[in-house]
Amino acid sequence: MKILLTSFYDLGKQPKIIAEIVDRYNSSEIDFDFFDFSVEDQNIDLENYDVLGIYAPMHTATILSIEYIKDKKLPNKMFTFGLYGSVLEDFNSSIRYIKDIESDELALFLEINDDHQFSLKNNIPNRQIFPDISNYAHLVDGSNNLIAGSVETTYGCKHSCTHCPVPISFNGSFKTYSLEKIVSDVENQVKQGAKHISFNDPDFFNGPIHALKILESLNEKFPSITYDSTIKVEHIIKYKKYFKELSSLNMVFVISAFETTNDLVLSILEKNHTSHDLNNSIEISQDFGIDIRPTWMPFSPWTELNDLSNIVKLIEKYELRETVDPIQLTIKLLIPKHSLIIKKPEINKYLGNYEKNSLSFKWKYENNDVEKLQSSLFDFILNNSELDDHKQYLGMVNIIEKCTDTKLLTNSSYDFKNVPKLSETWFCCAEPSKIQLDRIKTNKALI
Repeated sequence: MKILLTSFYDLGKQPKIIAEIVDRYNSSEIDFDFFDFSVEDQNIDLENYDVLGIYAPMHTATILSIEYIKDKKLPNKMFTFGLYGSVLEDFNSSIRYIKDIESDELALFLEINDDHQFSLKNNIPNRQIFPDISNYAHLVDGSNNLIAGSVETTYGCKHSCTHCPVPISFNGSFKTYSLEKIVSDVENQVKQGAKHISFNDPDFFNGPIHALKILESLNEKFPSITYDSTIKVEHIIKYKKYFKELSSLNMVFVISAFETTNDLVLSILEKNHTSHDLNNSIEISQDFGIDIRPTWMPFSPWTELNDLSNIVKLIEKYELRETVDPIQLTIKLLIPKHSLIIKKPEINKYLGNYEKNSLSFKWKYENNDVEKLQSSLFDFILNNSELDDHKQYLGMVNIIEKCTDTKLLTNSSYDFKNVPKLSETWFCCAEPSKIQLDRIKTNKALI
């Protein structure tokens, strides 16, 4: 049986779960191939395969996969996996969603014998199936451009943010990976040239003691490797005492989902933080010499025009121009079919019909001027992709100033600094860009 496993976009990182599936079902019965559309130009004959497996980790990747397969002659059997797997199954009923690769779901679907003992907790993924690690995201730090790897310390998440796809699948639960698995996986990536490691956990401090134990072990074995992670605002504040240790253990930046400065929206999203907490989290990170990279979702039904002004004011107050990817200021709320936010009564009067092609519910703004602002910002990014981040930011702020009649930039001589960042912009719950869609259509690598 010939099976093609595919990944369309995974934030510039090797899609580890693909290796886990290959490890799980590797046998004389199955011949696995893998193709990563994000880093490889396309030249595939799908008719050569009995089965097609599609990794659907997020909205962007899922839309890209649909765009790719829609005009193709496809294998008789297809399956999908990842956070958006159920959404892709809803789109195309001939695609089977495999929720748990540790179970016998996939074996039953493929009609194969399965007597292989397998544990995600302990299995060390064989990344040899992937293109060379140098093809993926790098750490950009001044003049340095370092190969970056990635790893998770946990899977799942104990939180239930209503706009996030993770709790749809995990329902507030998470499990830990073993220390041996994590250290061995990082070691294999270091041998391939990785100088930096991203922790891909939805929240690195879901289990802070476990996380710090992992980080200490990694630093002991690889003292020159640097790290980044994602930590909730709530946990930055709650576990402030651990930030000194993070800094000493080579954590160079932390991503944190700020989303908005609008407290009503934060409450509806069940973020468990307030606009005031954003200030505290920034100050904690900066006090310990760790760059904080906020991610934003400024646009939702309840967005007010001054929300964008307040976001810019926060960025300016703490000199965060370098740590905010401009695209973040355009991101809109996405509501997939199984989104938890549908259960919130506050969404009822704004929610429209489900659009199968976009894999999301339509919704309307309370304020039409906000919709115009989002459209203007997105068009600016689309038409000025050749500009560097700082010029994009200044252009977007200029649009916000005009729309809100507010002067926001007071420092005309801002010294734009080089700060450590990944070469692939971090945004998961967003619509694919025109560039990404065009590349899928023309058989070109995405990054």
